[in-house]
Amino acid sequence: MYIWTTVYIKEAAMSLPHALLGLISYKPSTGYDLKNKFQNSIHFFWNAALPHIYRSLKQMEGQGWISSTILQQSGKPNRKVYQITGEGKRELLDWLAEPPQTPELRLTMLVKIFFARQLPPEKLADHLKNWREYNINLLKQYQTEAMPVIARQSAKPGFAEEAYYWGLSLDYGIRHARMAIDWCNQALQDLEAKKGKKRKEKKHGR
Repeated sequence: MYIWTTVYIKEAAMSLPHALLGLISYKPSTGYDLKNKFQNSIHFFWNAALPHIYRSLKQMEGQGWISSTILQQSGKPNRKVYQITGEGKRELLDWLAEPPQTPELRLTMLVKIFFARQLPPEKLADHLKNWREYNINLLKQYQTEAMPVIARQSAKPGFAEEAYYWGLSLDYGIRHARMAIDWCNQALQDLEAKKGKKRKEKKHGR
């Protein structure tokens, strides 16, 4: 349910059906419930639109990984609630046990840095400041939103052990955001020193 990490890495081995199996294994849920759970947890590193969720649920039910029950509601639309099956639990455990594939890093910011000699220094500094601001906000989100949720969930009966692993994921995200902030600060400092050196050389006619 509540798992946090950063958003910069795309891993081919991750699949929406397995993420859904993990969430449903905590508690039977509707498609809308699952979307909300994504928004409150996994969306920090893997998001999914509601149509994709419903499409995956249909496929998963066809594979026998989940089953569904229609709950009648008076004056409201009926709710289709999904629960994991024994076969689905085995599939989830098999997937979790597989060695993770090497993640594919795709970070546009670093590509821009790589070719930044062709940019005015001021524009590069703007990029670095914006990237730093993004990670500052992300870190704040981890600390003010994610940490309290994990603390509340860990106090619930039966969730203390799960919350430990959610906390590990959160710790990765926090450390990664702090690293990015430190890197931006250092890069901005180095860039300013480089500009100062060029000004000095120009002043002395070098």
